[in-house]
Amino acid sequence: MSVVLCRLPNHVGDCCMCLPALRLLAASGFTPALVGKRWAEDLLAGMGWRFDPIEGQVSEDLSRIRYLAQNAKATQGLLFPNSFGSALLFKLGRLKTTGLKTDMRSLLLDVGIPEPVPMHEVERFFYVAHEALKAWGVQPAFEKVPERLSLILMKRHEAAAKNLIEQYQIPEKFALLAPIARGKHHGKVKHWEHFNALVSPLRERGIEPIVFPSVREEALAKAACPDATILPPTTLGNFAAIAKRATVVIANDSGVSHIAAAVGAKQITLVGVTDTNRTGPWNPDAVVLGENGRWPSVEEVINHLPE
Repeated sequence: MSVVLCRLPNHVGDCCMCLPALRLLAASGFTPALVGKRWAEDLLAGMGWRFDPIEGQVSEDLSRIRYLAQNAKATQGLLFPNSFGSALLFKLGRLKTTGLKTDMRSLLLDVGIPEPVPMHEVERFFYVAHEALKAWGVQPAFEKVPERLSLILMKRHEAAAKNLIEQYQIPEKFALLAPIARGKHHGKVKHWEHFNALVSPLRERGIEPIVFPSVREEALAKAACPDATILPPTTLGNFAAIAKRATVVIANDSGVSHIAAAVGAKQITLVGVTDTNRTGPWNPDAVVLGENGRWPSVEEVINHLPE
């Protein structure tokens, strides 16, 4: 099978949302070889595709891309990010590169894909892969975006989740809370501010609220949800396996929401400043509360908690 070197998106949620696009490439006769942020390696390890990190050091990254172009025998390069820098790196890496004609980078692309109409990010990534295949003279294996992201977990992730649950004596029924969404969306705070108000209602239902924050979010998580059980950070792959076991995952419209969707978890996603038509969880089992311009009330969220 021909190898296509795929530049992954830079954010956790986007990496999850590009999974159907990667699966389309694989089903259409290509072997994806992935390059991206180092944290993505653990999250995507179960998919079975080669992964090499991009560290942000131009000379080292360029050497790695050139090495992969030769030794991984990549016949094509496909960009999921829209950035000028990602196109420049692949161009200098001597890869025949395909991507969206955005960010004034058309001259760097061997195959430029027209910008699509507004659509969900899952559909947008799928469109990039679909149109790339057609440009390469290959019939796409399927035309419709699958209804699930279908992240495959490693057995070691499943085992680690089981061990962590036993180690911290987490009961069978637990809610995985993700109260933090760092940064802002068009200048507006991206997180719901009332996660701690869910702790007592969850425990009244026999569901233990737990938080596995990232290293950079530990202090913020303790401040945002002090009455929940706050546990030490773990890897993204382990976190995904824990989300899969949860009675419910409650998160902002953030990377955690997309991880939950990727493993098919029962989930409640809380929105107030983002457009779920673009970035909502790609999961038919997801409950989305709130909308762009209106956060859900505490009562509304409590009414949707599992019994």
